Amino acid sequence: MEIREDSLLVAVYRLPAGSGHSLSVLLSYISGPTQFPEFSVVLMLDDIQVGYYDSDTDQLIKVDGGGEKGAELDLGQLALNVLQYNMMSMRIRLDIVRRRLNLTAPGIYVQQRMYICGVEEVGQPAFIMSRNVANGHDVDSILCNTTHFLYGGGEGWDFEFDSMRKIYEQMRFSNIYLPLCARTLQHLLESNKHLVMRRVRPRLRLLSQPGGGGAQITCLATDFYPRHINLTLVRDGEAVDEEEMTVGSVLPNGNGLYQQRKTLMVDEEELQRKHKYTCAASHLSLDNRLDVSWRPESFRSFRVHVISAPVVLLLVVVILLLVLMMKMRKRSGSEQALHEGSEPGVEDRDVTAPLKRRMRL
Repeated sequence: MEIREDSLLVAVYRLPAGSGHSLSVLLSYISGPTQFPEFSVVLMLDDIQVGYYDSDTDQLIKVDGGGEKGAELDLGQLALNVLQYNMMSMRIRLDIVRRRLNLTAPGIYVQQRMYICGVEEVGQPAFIMSRNVANGHDVDSILCNTTHFLYGGGEGWDFEFDSMRKIYEQMRFSNIYLPLCARTLQHLLESNKHLVMRRVRPRLRLLSQPGGGGAQITCLATDFYPRHINLTLVRDGEAVDEEEMTVGSVLPNGNGLYQQRKTLMVDEEELQRKHKYTCAASHLSLDNRLDVSWRPESFRSFRVHVISAPVVLLLVVVILLLVLMMKMRKRSGSEQALHEGSEPGVEDRDVTAPLKRRMRL
């Protein structure tokens, strides 16, 4: 059996914007011959990887902001014990899933588990939850906080805990996992606050270019952190409905920062109305809303404005070539004149010949 692309993907629970920080732990168990470790773990503080563990090295490693692995990450023996327990648990769970789904053929099978815990800004633990996925099948999930324990089976999946097992899982989550995750989250926040607590202002641009018989107007925010942003395209003082636009997801920039764009297609008739368009952003790094505006004078002037840049560049290149050619011609003419002024034998002429003729006379 081949690994499907989505079998290595687990849905990530995210905290709402401004609700605090989170620690996510993604565990993967692989059965079958691969170049990957049998068991591996990735630790994410908010959206930044801070740790890694696998069964080959049996060591929890620190990961810096650039993704480079470094020294050992000391989270205590209990954290290592929990990881090793999960490895055994996932091995057993994968065997159960294979029997339930009648997956008896040799091949590669994947069991994944996600834990995530969140804290409010005041630093108190809010909740911890887990989710299990096996070969792309949603198996079950658990949500636990200081007052509630909720268990849910996957859609169309008959794997259920009996009453005794639910009590055991509730005790394990309430007494071990929730306090451990809260302590670990606090420790990682202290050591990585220069990354997760930074505030980087977005660069905001309103881009316009012809397209589809009209124009394409794009509201673009780049190079901001944290990832949560409220980006709005406003037309004459009113927000444009997102159903009218192509709304992009918040994406990593490749430099540890983020970007997002929203694009609106307008026809020539709407351009002639000369609406005022404004790209506005609200972000944790901003005290006030940031915005930039644009209004087309006319469709024709809009079109010339867009194509003028490459035309000007072409004209500059042509002018530079002409100047260079003129300089080369001038230099070539000077060299030719100098060559003609230095004929052979000229330097040997006797300048005293007229004087000698006079003396003879």
